[in-house]
Amino acid sequence: MSFVAEASVLLDVSPEVAFDKLADHPSWSTWMPRTFRPSGSSRGKLRAGDKLRVHIARMPFPTPIEVYVVERAKEITWGGGIAAVITARHRFLFEAEGSGTRVRSVETWQGPLDRVLRRVIKPLAERIGRDQLGALERAVRT
Repeated sequence: MSFVAEASVLLDVSPEVAFDKLADHPSWSTWMPRTFRPSGSSRGKLRAGDKLRVHIARMPFPTPIEVYVVERAKEITWGGGIAAVITARHRFLFEAEGSGTRVRSVETWQGPLDRVLRRVIKPLAERIGRDQLGALERAVRT
């Protein structure tokens, strides 16, 4: 079983500009929302294989995530969770639309506890995705 939390935003910038801002890990501390904040030192531009720690929502401890895909102006994917319990894969997809860019946040959760935790996790994941996209929208305007 699995479930998906989705959100999207249309930005008035090119896919390269939107992508480059999200891939710029050192800048996260200045614009990422409180519901998703970097923990620890900056790693530079995101690369596949990077292992990061982030504070998610009101969790009392940082959560480890691993970056899986970094394809300029197309996709950034990271994920984490507890293997054999519940895991998530969060994809940001960048698509030219008109004179701007549609950025989609698509987070897929799966594991034996997904059915039990869906009522709690899905609305929270959707809110965090919207928060991230809203923060990205503000960040590319500056």
